[in-house]
Amino acid sequence: MRAKHFLSFFVTFLMIFILAGCGNGNSLRFPPPTGNFTNANLTGPFAFSYTGTDAGGFLAVAGSFQADGAGHITSGTQDINSNAGIRTGVAISGTYTVRADGRGSAALNSAAGNSTIDFVLVASGHALVTRFDANATGSGTIDQQNTSAFSNAALAGTFAFNVSGIDDATGNPIGVAGNFTSDASGNITSGLDDSNDNGTVIQNDPVTGSIPVSANGRGSATLNTARGSLVFAFYVVDANHLKVVEVDTTLATGGEAFRQNGPFSPASVSGPFAFSIAGADVVAHGPFASAGVLTSDGAGNVTSGTEDFNDSGTVRTGVAVASGSNYTMAATGRGTLTVVTSAGTFNFVIYPTTSGVLVLETDFNFVTTGAALAQQTAAFTSGSLSGIYGINFTGSSGSNELDSIAQFTADGSSKVSGIIDLNNTGSITFGQPLSGTFAVTPNGRTTLTLQTPLGTQNMVVYLVDGTRALFIELDTNLVAAGDIHHQ
Repeated sequence: MRAKHFLSFFVTFLMIFILAGCGNGNSLRFPPPTGNFTNANLTGPFAFSYTGTDAGGFLAVAGSFQADGAGHITSGTQDINSNAGIRTGVAISGTYTVRADGRGSAALNSAAGNSTIDFVLVASGHALVTRFDANATGSGTIDQQNTSAFSNAALAGTFAFNVSGIDDATGNPIGVAGNFTSDASGNITSGLDDSNDNGTVIQNDPVTGSIPVSANGRGSATLNTARGSLVFAFYVVDANHLKVVEVDTTLATGGEAFRQNGPFSPASVSGPFAFSIAGADVVAHGPFASAGVLTSDGAGNVTSGTEDFNDSGTVRTGVAVASGSNYTMAATGRGTLTVVTSAGTFNFVIYPTTSGVLVLETDFNFVTTGAALAQQTAAFTSGSLSGIYGINFTGSSGSNELDSIAQFTADGSSKVSGIIDLNNTGSITFGQPLSGTFAVTPNGRTTLTLQTPLGTQNMVVYLVDGTRALFIELDTNLVAAGDIHHQ
């Protein structure tokens, strides 16, 4: 039986522990959602993916569906990797509801079992999603599909990928990152990957294989690596973005792939980057999350930065990045990053993409993955966090997982208020009030204190710009990581 997992992506896979005595969400009032969203805001083809846990352990799901704009899912397909088995190409149908504030739910019916997902719509055809029924929990995303990219020719070129999950042989946490170049016939002409399997690291491993896609936007990728042949089902979002789930019995992983556009050099990674990583401390056998901002000079040096850590409940805040921090970037689109802090020295491989820099830690005592995003907007103020946002987080402390979506309004000064939905390992809390206060510093580091059905949650948020932010939990008995998008 597969072990409980500790990894998380955001994209992203991490678990959260519900504190005893946090209060019963059913005793709170149900605030009415306000806004202008309707079922018509979910119309057309969408790809979705999430990772989490079910009764047996790790769970990864990816798929696509057609929404008619009137509350019906008229067709779809999904692939599932869980302890109950691997199910591929399973047809789905169902219904959905979008509430006025952009929060919604979809009932997905299939021969592999029925499921419910909870989501919040944000900008650009994107939604943050939580698995929301008694059988499983998980977090992920939904994206509008561009059907013009449903061909091998449209996907030709180079993609970098980042997946996380467990090693089926041991149940231990694993993360894999790499890139590949394919031709117009779906053949992989070159590639490489890096993996960290519970602290056992393989680097710069050559990759061969194929990545053919069918006319419905679903494909099957075979990557031949030092670990053997890894087989993934993938769903095309557009010509620059794929959602993937592993469907072999070697590893159980899920994640995403994004296009790389070269040429690459140290100048490809230049400026201030907000980042978050999450996964497992394999020595402490617990969850780990970190977030911060790094500034690079385009010539291989990390000149400054700040980082916050939550290592299985041991919290360190505002840790400065020290001299000696550096990075490399090869013409292949693969680089390395070394971050030196008083909390330790951390080593990563990095892959720049059209959607930020994918990250995999290569230290023996941590298995973490994450994302460092595009250059930040300089000189943040309280006004940088203003308007209506969707939020998603996932976390753990031990064997329980909690996943959540919410919608909140930030006043551009110091306060937020909204509505939150929670899935605590199958125990559902729906439509509860959320409130809090925040304080922004010029580098984008923002403290956010929330009042939710979980009690008081202390977050540190790193703004990318006025539309996107990453955050982690800073409480000693909660380890969580999440994502914020403007609606």
